[in-house]
This record gives sequence, structure tokens and C-alpha cells, in this order.
Amino acid sequence: MTERGFHPFAVLHFLRKTILLYLLPLLQVLFARNWAALRTALVQGAALLTVLAAVSAAVLHAGRWRVDAQGTLRVRWRLGVRLDRCLKASQLAALTIERPLLYRLAGASRVVLYPAGHKRTLTLLLSAQNAQFLADRMMPRRDAVAHTPRGGEKLAFAVLGANGLSTLALLALAIKQSRPYVPDAQTAAFAHLNQLAAWAARWLPMGTAWLLVLGGVLFCASLARSAAHAAHYTVWRTESHLGSRGGFVHRYEMRLALEHLSYADLRRSPATWALGCCPVFVTAGSCQPEIPLLVWREDGPFLQELLPGFALPPKAPVDTAGRSIPAFFLPAGIPCGLCLLLTAVSRYTLPALTVPLLVVSAVFSALLVGAYNGWRKEGIWLQNGRLTLRWQHGFHLHDICVLCPVPALTAMQSPWAAAVRRTNLTLTFPGGVKCRVRSVKCSELPFLLF
Repeated sequence: MTERGFHPFAVLHFLRKTILLYLLPLLQVLFARNWAALRTALVQGAALLTVLAAVSAAVLHAGRWRVDAQGTLRVRWRLGVRLDRCLKASQLAALTIERPLLYRLAGASRVVLYPAGHKRTLTLLLSAQNAQFLADRMMPRRDAVAHTPRGGEKLAFAVLGANGLSTLALLALAIKQSRPYVPDAQTAAFAHLNQLAAWAARWLPMGTAWLLVLGGVLFCASLARSAAHAAHYTVWRTESHLGSRGGFVHRYEMRLALEHLSYADLRRSPATWALGCCPVFVTAGSCQPEIPLLVWREDGPFLQELLPGFALPPKAPVDTAGRSIPAFFLPAGIPCGLCLLLTAVSRYTLPALTVPLLVVSAVFSALLVGAYNGWRKEGIWLQNGRLTLRWQHGFHLHDICVLCPVPALTAMQSPWAAAVRRTNLTLTFPGGVKCRVRSVKCSELPFLLF
């Protein structure tokens, strides 16, 4: 098999880490306004940059890779020292290909390989053609059963448009509250605000308006990112792996080996309850993708086609007798109580901050509601031969189905937990990924030999 080279972007990370070597002296001289020394520093920086560019070119020329017909990847470096690495397709838990906009303009792709059972990954910067060739050799897409969502893109962009309009309205309110313009220009700029905007501008303090703007902008950015990821999205399954592909600006592709899947995570939140569907994230080895494998409705059969035997934890609340209240409520209760105390104090000392502090207190109060939901529902069960667990993290309730053999389990008990026969369980999956279930009743875990 012919050896192939890396893309020139492979040395960018090396140059990026060394940029301070020649920029920091320039900044020191520039701030001192010593122009003669600045010219000398520029010459030294140019010389250092030339040396580093030559070293980068040598590194790029010395690096080669090849993959044979059996899917065995060999990467070698020959620059002063010899460094070789070999990875077989059977040892690969996951593979991702990322093509950000800058990489696409240069014809490059970032390939990340996740060996099974290891935290250490292997990252290669290749051309787009070589990246696809490597992926097809390591995890071939043959006889794939594909599924492309319909209507999801239009809905996502519709929601994004509505949210963008609301964000612009909030921005107008914040600018009006800050009053940066002269009265005539301000009157002309806000002559067409509706009654709701006028009411909010009258009663919302400037800090609260800007706080709402910040939340709206962040939510808008999140929706824009989700909509861009959902564009051209396709998910498929073969006999050996799962895969997905999509993206509008930042294109990506992910392939997960079925034999190395760790767990499937169905994340519930207030938004999922309102929409009636949930995102499903699948982890393999140390690969924890930020992009869901699919969005699933409980009456939809496609998840069972992708993951046969997938099971959900029972919906009934667990027995909370003796369950640790501090373990669930202190992380959100302490900042919530502090914000409420500051709100009460600001009412008499700095009334302008009262409403913004109330907004922050409301956020922590919502986290307290989530903690109460976890206090009622967290647990671990054996469902249809599958180990399932449920745990609360912030606003999200995670329903997890373990797809690999029983992972490593660690039980930790305080003297108070031992007195009520409860324990905290930490599940460690291949690749070092961990999940923690709090205050579980030991008598409910006979399948774990408690």
C-alpha cells in the first residue's frame, strides 16, 4: 500500500503553540515605544518564524501514513527520532471527520480516531479525499440502512427566525433603556415599538433588559448551531457500525463500532417535554459526541432498528426514604439562597439590582426544581436484561441504557449513607467515561451483589 502524506494544516497546531515566542517580545517593545528596538525585534521574529516554518515543513515531509485492505493503519514519523503507531480496525471504537469552514476552503479534514478502552486519541489532518478513504477502510459503509429526517430542518429554521425577531426586540429595549442617543434620534428610532415593547421598556430596569438580551442571543446562537448541524443530516446502520453525517457550515461525520458501544443516553429537558421528542446520544469508547445520533419520539420505531434491545428505566418514582437531601439540593440550593439574600439586601441598598438578581435567583430556582426531579427519579435498574440508570444533571434528566458488558462499579458510602443502607454508584466505562448515580438503595441492587 502506497504511503500518503498529511495535509499542510497538520503543522498549524505546532505554529500556533509557538506564536508567543515571537509575538511577546514585539508587544513588550511596542508598549515601551522604542521604535529602534521594535525593528530589531521584527527582524528576530521573522528569523524565528522562518526557522519554525522550516522545521514544520520537515515534520510534514517526514510524516507518512498508510492503511491496508484489512483496515490496519500505520502512522510513522522520521525526524531525529523514530515514532510509529499502529491501529487495527477491530481496535477502533469510533471515528469522526470534521470539516470546519476554514478546513473546507483549504480542502482539509480533521480525522479523530478513538481506540477502544483508551483515553488517548489519534488525530490526523488529511485532505478530504484521503479522510474519506481512511474512514471507508477502517469502518466501511456497506449495505447500510439509512434514515434522513424530514421536516426537521424547516422547523429548526422557523424557530430560529422567530427567536431572532424576539432577540432584536430585546436588543431594542436594552438600547432604549441605556439611552445612548439624543431625544430626537431616540424618538425616531423607537417610534414603531409596539405596546408590549413600550411596557417592557418602562418597567424593566436597564440591567434586566441587557440580561434578557444576553440570554436571547445565547439561545439564538444555540438554535443557529443546532439548525446548521441538522442540515443534510443522515444516520445509518451497517452490520458493524453506526454512522451519521450532516452539517451546513461545519460539516462532520461520525462512525461508531457496534461491538464497542458503551451506552445510549436519552436526554430529557423542559424543551423535550414540550416538543414530545428527545435527543439520543451514543457513546463508544472515549468518544462522547456533542451532536445527537438522532431525535426520537417514544412512538417511533427507528431507535429500536438502530439499537436493538434498547431499554428505558421505569417511569415510576423511586423510594426516597432515607435518600440524601444535601447530595441533591446543596449544589443549586447554596447559590440560590445567596442570590435571594443579595436580592433582599439590594432592595434597600441598591434597588436597581433587585430585578436582575431576581432573574438570576429564578435560574437557580429552576435548577432546584431539576434537583427535586432527580431526587425523585434517580436510580439504577435491570430492564429486559439491560442495565439502565437515570441521573439528573442541571436541567437535563439522563435516561441511560448500558450497551456494553457491566462496566466497572465503584460504591462510596458516608457513615450516614451506610446507616440507611444507601450508596453512591460510579460506573466507569471503557475509555474512562463515568456516570454517577446518587443515594441508591442497596437492597434494590441484587443484580450487583449488594
